[in-house]
Amino acid sequence: MSQRIECSRRTCRWTGRESELSEVLDPKYAAKSLTVYNRVCPKCGCDSYYQLPEPIITERVEHANALIKVLSEHGRKFFEHKGAIATLELDKNGKVWVVDEYTKARIYTHSSGRWSGFHHGGTLRDLVSLMRDYITKGTLIHIDWIAPTRRNPDNGDIWGYGKEAAAAVRAAAAQLPIIKQGE
Repeated sequence: MSQRIECSRRTCRWTGRESELSEVLDPKYAAKSLTVYNRVCPKCGCDSYYQLPEPIITERVEHANALIKVLSEHGRKFFEHKGAIATLELDKNGKVWVVDEYTKARIYTHSSGRWSGFHHGGTLRDLVSLMRDYITKGTLIHIDWIAPTRRNPDNGDIWGYGKEAAAAVRAAAAQLPIIKQGE
């Protein structure tokens, strides 16, 4: 397995593998009629990057990623973009990161301000925060966080799923150990 890398440009923070880097011609050698390629970030074109350690896989991380997979398969397919699905990672310091499926950025979830690179709205950000708390503390997530309804259920749900899709995603999520059962 090849080493995981992260773009060193702070505004980009693309994550992936060395095999995913783009190849561009090196302009230094163009005048000498040599074909030399540089390996650069496919998102921003930066040619420097950091090596990342492999994430720590725990049972709780797997449960949270299973919930993300369920959300990506139903309704509006949150956390899915062109076949890529977002993931949560736990580092060696016990901090949780989300790898955004659209930007491919590794986003720190323990900050209270805006999460740079996270392209979803506040409701899904709060859900990711709850998944973070489940991973770090074991706090279960109430089923009402999945496709939340309005005070008047006839007005639909906040995620815009529709009644059938919202019921399907709730039923699938209820089977996961990360969701609080009962009540």
